[in-house]
Amino acid sequence: MKARIFALALTALGMPAWAQAPVPAAPTYTVATTTIADLLDKPALKAIFVKYLPNIANNERINEGRALTLPDLVQYVPDQVTPDKLAAIDMELKALPPQ
Repeated sequence: MKARIFALALTALGMPAWAQAPVPAAPTYTVATTTIADLLDKPALKAIFVKYLPNIANNERINEGRALTLPDLVQYVPDQVTPDKLAAIDMELKALPPQ
């Protein structure tokens, strides 16, 4: 009974911050986890993609790889998706505010 009264009181007064469920954080983007689909569909991410890999980002067949990540593309275009470019893209992705 006391627990029910307490729950009703919290409902009426509003729950304190410590009792509220945490709000999930917005995703952080990284080269390792961000898919080509996100890189194409989110304008801020696409700008980075095009900046470093314009030939790939604008390729007519890029939509075939929407489920892949940039490291997955290395096997197909190792001369374009280099470690230096991946590091630069990763740095810019991580610097973006949550989207």
